[in-house]
Amino acid sequence: MIETNIKELKCLINLIKAEWFKLLKSFPFRILCLCNAASLVTTVMLNFLGSKGSTGYDALLISLGYILHHSIIGYVFAAFFLCDEFSYHTFGMSLSCGVSRRKIFDAKVFTFLVGLLLLFLIYTGSVMSVATILNGFGKELSIDIIFLLLCGLLGEIAMGTVMILIAVIVKKASITIGLGIGVTYSLILGRTYYLQKNIFPFVKYTYSFQIEQLIFWGEDFLLEVFLAVMLLTVVIMLIVARFIFERAELK
Repeated sequence: MIETNIKELKCLINLIKAEWFKLLKSFPFRILCLCNAASLVTTVMLNFLGSKGSTGYDALLISLGYILHHSIIGYVFAAFFLCDEFSYHTFGMSLSCGVSRRKIFDAKVFTFLVGLLLLFLIYTGSVMSVATILNGFGKELSIDIIFLLLCGLLGEIAMGTVMILIAVIVKKASITIGLGIGVTYSLILGRTYYLQKNIFPFVKYTYSFQIEQLIFWGEDFLLEVFLAVMLLTVVIMLIVARFIFERAELK
């Protein structure tokens, strides 16, 4: 039993290594990294054009809660990294080599989420660094800031699992991008209606609403609700996505 588990683990690790190598060699992924890094240009322009520039801490809060940007980048990433595998029958080829559907799914999901976090950190780090250089960080470094960043990473993972589910259901790159961004925009509108007119109260328990609440860290932010919503989102999305993937036509 132990030897079997070790062999399965080694097989999964090898799959993850192969997916990671494929990701790092991917030209679209490099373009997305460049786009996120280039966001520092926007930060510089806003600081010079605005009457009062944002501090590094302000930039950190805004970048963590900037869900529309993360959504656009994430769904484009999901389109070429996940959906193209269906289009080019790559999953089917792996399956024909004797690799189980579960291992294929787990390796792909793990690599996708790591790549998504890397894109997230490039964007957040670029914006925060430039704002800090121009206007200072604006707050003493503490464990609270580290915890804030960890919450941002958890939020990105939760959003990533939603992207995975949509990609697994749709399987088409262009539809995944359009539908995914449409869903995100609808949730943002729902948040606006809830805050302004107190309708659609369920919106406050969605991953998008809670991620945007990171902007209000230390004020109207409720940590317990945030953690509960993020963890439930991750668990439910991955369970449903795996269920669908294991029954999908891969050949």
